[in-house]
Amino acid sequence: MHASELSLDEKRSLYRDGFLIVREAVARQLTFRARRAINMHIAKEGVRRPYHDLSGSGVLPALVNDSPLGDIMRRTMGPYDRPRSAFAAVLYPQPQTNLPNFGWQPHLDGMWYSPDIPRAAADVDCWEAPRTPHFGKADATEIGANRTPFFQDPACTLSLGSFTAFVGVALNDQTEFGRGNLCLLRGAHEEVENFFRTQRDGGGTVGPEGPLWPRLTPRGDDGVAITMMPQYIRERFAGDAIATEHGLWPEPAPILLDEGDAVIALHACPHGASINNGADPRMNVYFRLRHHRPGGAVVQGDSDHPDRGWEGQFLDYAEGYDPWRVAVDVLCDHWSEWDGMQEVVAEGRRA
Repeated sequence: MHASELSLDEKRSLYRDGFLIVREAVARQLTFRARRAINMHIAKEGVRRPYHDLSGSGVLPALVNDSPLGDIMRRTMGPYDRPRSAFAAVLYPQPQTNLPNFGWQPHLDGMWYSPDIPRAAADVDCWEAPRTPHFGKADATEIGANRTPFFQDPACTLSLGSFTAFVGVALNDQTEFGRGNLCLLRGAHEEVENFFRTQRDGGGTVGPEGPLWPRLTPRGDDGVAITMMPQYIRERFAGDAIATEHGLWPEPAPILLDEGDAVIALHACPHGASINNGADPRMNVYFRLRHHRPGGAVVQGDSDHPDRGWEGQFLDYAEGYDPWRVAVDVLCDHWSEWDGMQEVVAEGRRA
């Protein structure tokens, strides 16, 4: 098993890349129980993608709470709410593809998503801030298919949820690229932080619909897509990308995990799943953890919008506490919520 604390070299790798693979972080008896629970749920309910259907199952939070991973996060990130929930991400085998990098495209967590958007470019009334009927009220009361609000705050100044760490635990063999691996955009976390600072300093919204981040993007086939990552960030990594008629494909860092291995990533590190060309479902359990914020909401462990309820409901906060201001401050200074990384961060910034 992995030690209950990261080594100095591991911390330096996390600082440099924005993510870290932790080998043998979780005992096989815990991964067995989680995998069994997920498979039993699928067999009973016939649900191909269970995600949050098992969110309250104790065997999923145990992957962090009852393993060295819990102490690793506490000593690296700092105090946080023990997760009560998690989400099972099962990715079934898919048709073979010739797309580069098994079709991987990165996104940032915490933004509104819905498949109901304009289909043709001519139907878009405004790329930066579309207001066709597809978007309902297009305010903080509008909730996406992923349960994430269109805007986080009533004043519509923040359109991105905020947490500290994205943590994944593998329940089966993903040691070869092409098995539906999670991939990350290595080193992009610093560019993302700088981008949020540019948005904040430019005034207006932070996140989609803010400066340099239009809500929608035209596709080459005259279609329309949600802008999952700003073009500003894409351009920073265009040198290693593959260009095809279908678009620009950034170079991924495939996360090659065996059962019980884990990955820790900053919220600011763009990520996404790749196509599963293997024979078996890829099975991961993911957590979204957040450093304790005095006066902030209790974080359950699965939501990408923890300052709101899972269904998008507004939460009560003590007078004087502004969760949206705190969220923006942290988005613009992501290492501020990593207590155990401060010496390594200072060292890296001096270099």
